[in-house]
Amino acid sequence: MSDLSPIAKTVADLRNTFDRSYSLPPSSPGTEQIENLLAVRLAGNPYAMRVTEITGLANNRKTIAIPSPIPELLGVAGIRGGLVPIYSLAALLGYPRDVASARWLALFGNQDQAGLGFSDLEGYLRVPAAQVFAASQENITRGHVKDVARADGLVRPVVSIPSLMEMIQRRCGENRASSKQR
Repeated sequence: MSDLSPIAKTVADLRNTFDRSYSLPPSSPGTEQIENLLAVRLAGNPYAMRVTEITGLANNRKTIAIPSPIPELLGVAGIRGGLVPIYSLAALLGYPRDVASARWLALFGNQDQAGLGFSDLEGYLRVPAAQVFAASQENITRGHVKDVARADGLVRPVVSIPSLMEMIQRRCGENRASSKQR
């Protein structure tokens, strides 16, 4: 086997860990429940995403900018033979939009697939469910954060992908309605 670049090695490690998590038998009531999370960093702040809320992970995909009234839309990328809209995860959470740094894409949705672009993937976390708590008001003010997870000495807000999906769909619907009125 040839030497892999650091990015390819990270992707391979994540893929293997992800695949292994599905090969394990479901835990029984006597065993500890585990949350599988992706650790990311947005605007220098640690965050996490639940693995169960995404449908895939891609990196280094070219995102083509398109005109849009939705400022968080970075553009579209070719994923699995189709065009997928890519949104800036940082911008959706209220941070400045950084188009050039969306190196990683967390894909979500089944019929209407979309992606969340971010620059820093820190790794895969297996966190005991007892270490996942309801978010305090301070974390909720960022929006789309309902829980926080304590792992590796950090408290990471857990981004709610269903909440982001709902907001994106609502905003797209509002833009369609306003463009029809013109």
